[in-house]
Amino acid sequence: MKILFLSPQPFFEVRGTPINVKLVVTALGELGHKVDLLTYPHGDTPTIPGVTIKRIPGSFLPKAPIGPSRIKVVFDAIMLLHALHLAFWNKYDAVHAVEESVFIAWIIKKLFGLPYVFDMDSHMSDQLRYSRFIKDGKIVRFIEKMENGAMRGAARIITVCQYLTDVASRVVPADKIEQIEDIPMQTDPPPEGVTAQKLRGDYEIPPHCPVILYTGNLEKYQGIDLLMESIPIITKEIPDARFVIVGGDEESVTRYKVIARTMGIGDNAVFTGLKPPSLISVFMDMADILLSPRLEGTNTPLKIYTYLESGKPIVATGLPTHTQVLTDDVAILAKPKKMEYASGILLLLKDTALGQKIGENGRKLVDENYNYEVFKSKVESAYRGLLISS
Repeated sequence: MKILFLSPQPFFEVRGTPINVKLVVTALGELGHKVDLLTYPHGDTPTIPGVTIKRIPGSFLPKAPIGPSRIKVVFDAIMLLHALHLAFWNKYDAVHAVEESVFIAWIIKKLFGLPYVFDMDSHMSDQLRYSRFIKDGKIVRFIEKMENGAMRGAARIITVCQYLTDVASRVVPADKIEQIEDIPMQTDPPPEGVTAQKLRGDYEIPPHCPVILYTGNLEKYQGIDLLMESIPIITKEIPDARFVIVGGDEESVTRYKVIARTMGIGDNAVFTGLKPPSLISVFMDMADILLSPRLEGTNTPLKIYTYLESGKPIVATGLPTHTQVLTDDVAILAKPKKMEYASGILLLLKDTALGQKIGENGRKLVDENYNYEVFKSKVESAYRGLLISS
């Protein structure tokens, strides 16, 4: 098949949806499909067999941030025009639409009769509610109705977690939905000579200090404030604990460094800023515990699968964003309160045998259920269903 793939994000960059998009188009290319990937003007340009990356104009405009924003509305309007142009001049067999680009695919279907796959990486109306980007409830409800209409118009719906499957199944028959969970991040090996020991030296972390690692952006929904509030509770009992926080743009890192100093934990909180994907495995090798304090959202963070693969114990908030994949057998699931979250971390710092056990359980879970071959077979199944339905 020749597929027009719509990805309304900067591509490629190291965050959840672009990583998932790269996995899907890689699988489609390996399955013999030809893919035109239409995306935003910013991001790296990887070489992917069978995939041609096409960018909308606008590189002079600010890069779209994570989540809803005014600049995203501008880019999506430009993407609509370019998608219509491509659909008119090319003989596509289908459109694959990620998140809000499904509304573009819906229009293309009306005009050109092309079936589309709706790739639900989130529930958009829920995202608008918790991001407060649109405060008028009537507008959000209208968008939810449009979202439901786009689901009904789709030939297939791909979801990334059980919550989204449940949302979609309230609107369309279950046999129209393919749940394709994320898998651990695929990266190049780390540069030669970069080891956990070297990172300890680079960040002045003595060998005897336990390392508690967070990776990801520093947006509020990730629970960074919960993490920061938990640190003094932990360092009161274990003063040598080091919290290594990998990720975040320069502005966010600067802001949280100031907050850490104000809280008196400047020596315990190590902010590295953004790091290339190839180094994440080394940071996890250095870590004793991995953290996901996320407070909002419904989809499972992609990093959870990478965390599980590492074999290191995880402390996560006991919210649906995590509990769709994590259980008490593979993680410490704590209430999203500073005392409870800190207690979960302290439990693992004091009981290393427990940490080793749940880490091993987590690695086994991901090895058996969340690997690339399983992912690729589910993508193939979704497109087999598309051929049948269309």
